Amino acid sequence: MSEIYALSDDILSPDELILSHAEQILKSGIKLYQYRNKKAVKNEQIARELLSMCENFGAKFIINDDADFAYKIGAKCLHIGKGDSSLSYARRLLGDDAFIGVSCYDSLDLAIRAEQNGANYVAFGAVFPSLTKPNTTRVGLETLKKAKEILKIPVCAIGGIDTSNISQILALNIDYIAIVRAIYEPKSISENLLNLQHIINKKTTIIINNKI
Repeated sequence: MSEIYALSDDILSPDELILSHAEQILKSGIKLYQYRNKKAVKNEQIARELLSMCENFGAKFIINDDADFAYKIGAKCLHIGKGDSSLSYARRLLGDDAFIGVSCYDSLDLAIRAEQNGANYVAFGAVFPSLTKPNTTRVGLETLKKAKEILKIPVCAIGGIDTSNISQILALNIDYIAIVRAIYEPKSISENLLNLQHIINKKTTIIINNKI
């Protein structure tokens, strides 16, 4: 079953709102939460509170980009991308039991290499036009389909995913569906997630019924 992977955002979920936002997200049953903070200096106190909150809800608290920051606050989950600390460095720093994902943009070769090097999951995107990252690399649905065929680790899709197009991702049986803007807009966080989860559950029910 596909799983929603929620991300924070410096604009949509600023410091003064992020703890409240994270609580709403976690109360909605989300088990993957990424702290994507692009500021030069991250708020260590907020990060520690988010980590504690995720632990209380049994969710993974994933630091974006910064292995050293993850190590500093005791986080065991990390997402790295182009220009970030290498996977091998992050693994040495955070340990064999750390949960580490790697951005592969539109490249199957990067994904295969990440799997071989011990990544826990790989992410592709942007799948659709993204207001959050308008100039990012685009990836086609065929690449996602191929990734699911050849990789043994979970595949994550990100980029412009919302209620209007999430069904296209679900049709490919993608493991993690990373969502930013559609969590915070256009309604409340709980309503937005409920609508997204309803589509996922409906799709899952159809698949199960077809197998019976």
